Amino acid sequence: MKKIVLFVLLLAGIVSTATAQRKTVNLPDLPGYVTLKCDFHLHTVFSDGNVWPTIRVGEA
Repeated sequence: MKKIVLFVLLLAGIVSTATAQRKTVNLPDLPGYVTLKCDFHLHTVFSDGNVWPTIRVGEA
């Protein structure tokens, strides 16, 4: 039983570290433009947050 618990914990640790790694995405600049990479993820009343999008804009 002890070996099974240890194996499950080890497996959970391996899976959690594998999903936490970021993948690099190369986006080339177009002639005359600059490519900006941004994270637009946010939480509002339309998902699982407590504030309106206008509040988040003001916070930015």
